Amino acid sequence: MATTPNLANIHNKITRCSECDKVVSVPYPLPENEHAECPRCHHILNTTNRWSLHRCAMIALSILILMPFALKFPLLSIDLLGVKVDASVWEGIWKMATSGYQYTAFLVFICAVLMPISFALLVLMLWFAKLLSMRPRNVLLFLSYIKPWVMFDVYLVALGVSMFKVREYATLEIDVYLLAFIFTALLTTLLFIKINLNELWDEFYPEHKKMLLTTEDKTELCTACNYSFPHSDIKLINNRHICPRCDSRLDLPESIKLQRTWATLIAGIIMLFPANLLPISGIYLTGVLSEDTLMSGVISFIEMKSYFVAFVVFFASIFVPISKILIMLYLLACIHFKWQHSIKWQMRLLHTVHFIGRWSMLDLFVLALMMSLVTRGQIINFTVGPAAFYFGAAVFLTMISTSQFDSRLIWKIYDQKTTTE
Repeated sequence: MATTPNLANIHNKITRCSECDKVVSVPYPLPENEHAECPRCHHILNTTNRWSLHRCAMIALSILILMPFALKFPLLSIDLLGVKVDASVWEGIWKMATSGYQYTAFLVFICAVLMPISFALLVLMLWFAKLLSMRPRNVLLFLSYIKPWVMFDVYLVALGVSMFKVREYATLEIDVYLLAFIFTALLTTLLFIKINLNELWDEFYPEHKKMLLTTEDKTELCTACNYSFPHSDIKLINNRHICPRCDSRLDLPESIKLQRTWATLIAGIIMLFPANLLPISGIYLTGVLSEDTLMSGVISFIEMKSYFVAFVVFFASIFVPISKILIMLYLLACIHFKWQHSIKWQMRLLHTVHFIGRWSMLDLFVLALMMSLVTRGQIINFTVGPAAFYFGAAVFLTMISTSQFDSRLIWKIYDQKTTTE
């Protein structure tokens, strides 16, 4: 719950929780190493346990310096009868694209190359904007959108899975540039943890952070920039309600939000059928093609007695996508049919979906690494199956569906239940 520091210059600021829509009185400004939680859903409203923009920019610069070594240079190598074959992030994507799997390669490129580089560049752009006294509204908005799509940590696990997958065919060697990739992944994760978008919005738009509401004001919330403000400050442009700080639209109907969630979820469900039924990969060994679906790939790891790897692949490639869809269907049904189940259980399910959803990209990253390791012209030849694109599309669509889901709609039903009791 919100923590009130015992300091004379601290006063309370009214804010609206972006998760349950409760109006909360929060101490402002918070002292160092403190955080404020919503007393109802325990969502963190604000925290000061974060780094300055200057320090975050230095981390981002370090990431960009390490990027060429992490992406272009070989991370793993195999020895096939004296022939050394290297595997790098970029080489895997390039081999996948030039072998006729351009769309699948593009999905891997977005999460493994484009988004990590964009994330670091955007943080640096914020630092330059501060030096030049600019107001980087679009940079701050875009930074919040791309964070779930930066998947260096998932790719790191994919490296481990690939090691187990190729060791039965050839001798495996680890290159020194793998350290660069590991450091890049760790620094990216650290930057995720330590950057505070709420404080950055206040820093670049100080005239808005000084606007302290009272409990008598009707409080509005912009979910794009997490800004609470009085209803009278809404900007009206072309008969649309606009946030006074980030210019995002505020009056999007609930029906439109639900339609977007349903549309992307249904499309993801459709894509998941061919993703599970068609072969996702194949290996030519001495001229004989051996194809694997998602489930048969797990079974092959079990037959190799690599039980932990089999569990990781099963969890990321089969359990996560299916459970994510089932959870989203349940939550949407709760909203449409106004099922008044345990609100804590529903929110735990939603948080689980947000946390595990991105790990489904593990299989595509493994495919990209295998494409660069086991190339045409060798004794064995690895190919990507038709299920790969459908699987990647299903992951993308379900992640978009989850991001479109508004948890406040669940709490709205809960509030209706409590008022009638």
